[in-house]
Amino acid sequence: MTLEGRHEEALRELIWFHEHALEEEPSLYGVRNSYGLFYWMDLAQVYPPARAALEAQRDRHASTLLDGGGGRQAFGDLAAINERLDCAAHTYGVFCELLARDPDTAQACGSRAMEAIIAAGDFALAGRFLPDPERVVCRASTLLNWDVANRRVRPFTIAPRIKAGIYNYADEVKQVLTVLEGCGRHEEARRIAQLATDLIPATTIRRAVRAALLPGARPWYERSALSLRTIGRKEKLRHRRQLAKAARAA
Repeated sequence: MTLEGRHEEALRELIWFHEHALEEEPSLYGVRNSYGLFYWMDLAQVYPPARAALEAQRDRHASTLLDGGGGRQAFGDLAAINERLDCAAHTYGVFCELLARDPDTAQACGSRAMEAIIAAGDFALAGRFLPDPERVVCRASTLLNWDVANRRVRPFTIAPRIKAGIYNYADEVKQVLTVLEGCGRHEEARRIAQLATDLIPATTIRRAVRAALLPGARPWYERSALSLRTIGRKEKLRHRRQLAKAARAA
C-alpha cells in the first residue's frame, strides 16, 4: 500500500497490526516491534500523519504504564517506538518517572531501559540496573558459540545469521563496557573486554568479535540503505523465485 501511494490505508493497517496482532498470534511480538515499526517509519517518510500516529501509540503506552498497567510489555513497546523515532530521552524520562511511582515494575524494565539511560549519560542509574557483567558475557557467548557450532545442521537460509549473531553479541558486550567505564570501573571493563573474546573459540569468529568491539566499529548492515523501491524489487524477486520453485516441484 505504501509503495502504491495508498498512504492512509497503509496507516490504518499498521495501526491495526500494532494494536491487535498479539491477540491473533502472541509470537508476533518481535516482528511487531521490529519490522512493523521499520515499515511504519518508511511510511512516515512520505506521509507525515504516520509519524504523529506512531507518537500517539507511544504516548498511549506511556500512559498505561504510568497508570499501573502494561508492565514490561508496555515499556518494551514504548522503548521500541522511541528507538525508531530517535527519542531515547523520552524513554529515559518515562523510566525515571516509573522508578519513582513503581520501583518493582521499573526493576523489571531496567534492562530494556539501559540503552536510553546510557544515552542520557546517567551512569549512576545505569550501574544500579547492570546485571553481573561476567554472567552477561558468559551467557551471550554461549548463545553465539552454539549458533556457530550448529549453523550446518539447520535448514539453509540466505539470511546472514552468523554476522547478525556477532553484531548482537558485540552490541551487548559494548553496552556492559560502556556502563563499567561510565561508573569508573576501568579495570573491570578491560577484564570483561578480554573475557568477551577469550570465550569465543572459533578463530574467525573471535577475530570478527574483536573488530566489532573496537571503538567506532560500524554495524555490519545499514538499514537506512533499504529504500521502499528497493524493498519492492526484492519482494517481487522473492515472489518470482517462489513461483519458479513451485513450477519445478510440479
